[in-house]
Amino acid sequence: MKWPLKSKLVILILGLLFGLSLKAEEPTHKNVKYGPHARNIFDLWLPKKSLFKNPLVIFIHGGGFVSGDKESLQKYPGTIEKLNRLGIAVAAINYRFLEHASLQDIMKEDIGGFVQYIRYNAKTYNIQKKYVMAMGSSAGGSASLWLGTHDDIAEPDHEDPIKRESSRIIAFAHINAQAGYDFIHWYDYFGKALTDKFMKDQIWSRYHLSQFDDLLTTEGKAIRADLDSVNNMDAEDATMYIFNSYEFKTEDNYDYDYFIHGPHHAKVLIERAKSVGLKNVSYVKSNGDKLPNVMENVVNFFHSEIMKKKMRGLSW
Repeated sequence: MKWPLKSKLVILILGLLFGLSLKAEEPTHKNVKYGPHARNIFDLWLPKKSLFKNPLVIFIHGGGFVSGDKESLQKYPGTIEKLNRLGIAVAAINYRFLEHASLQDIMKEDIGGFVQYIRYNAKTYNIQKKYVMAMGSSAGGSASLWLGTHDDIAEPDHEDPIKRESSRIIAFAHINAQAGYDFIHWYDYFGKALTDKFMKDQIWSRYHLSQFDDLLTTEGKAIRADLDSVNNMDAEDATMYIFNSYEFKTEDNYDYDYFIHGPHHAKVLIERAKSVGLKNVSYVKSNGDKLPNVMENVVNFFHSEIMKKKMRGLSW
């Protein structure tokens, strides 16, 4: 999604919320390949002297699927250190951009594919396969949402053993991000006029389709359904953490950045979670919620979810 320069305000807002700090320690494993493309690489920070297999949090960077890098996580070394102290490993991944692949392929092959890769290699990296989580802001938050609400992409009979692994996660954090990527449903959520005004040809071009009518074909409908995180959500999905730091604006005062990142996205997801019975935690500034330090709060959220799952026993 090609955000304008104005959208870089998101980075500034999140930087202030997260608290900028010195660069984190070097990762335990750096620039490891998980797929064939040059951008299919990740860094991994493992807890020191861990006697047990480690749960894992995957950081997915933002940038509208046209820019961004895994290195952005290192602006917040306290997050990595706190998770590691709690015995939780942290991975930061790069993935292809829209110039390289369609959105649906990025989600399945890169985002979902990394989860399958790390599960297949769990023994190598001392990862507890059951306890995988994801987080991110903007595009990274919506990629985490996709992972948390999508049916398992595992193919049990596939000749590639990595493809047999599960893509399911137990929790995710969605920070100033979008409510899924079926843009036709954005007409229902936010109105056709606003969606057309701000999205223009991105409504179909992000899928690598040629025109609007392609969205209405059998192929187009299947792509949209695959990326429709709102309608794919149900009570058995990963526990959802929603954080949105934007003030309320009336529609006549929307700009591009606000349309893409504003609280209307969070509210759609919260309402859907309520209707299907999905467990969630939310902080939405425009609702009058008092916002916590987001990164510190997310760390506590993930740790709490791991403890809950271990106490109950986890099964899919």
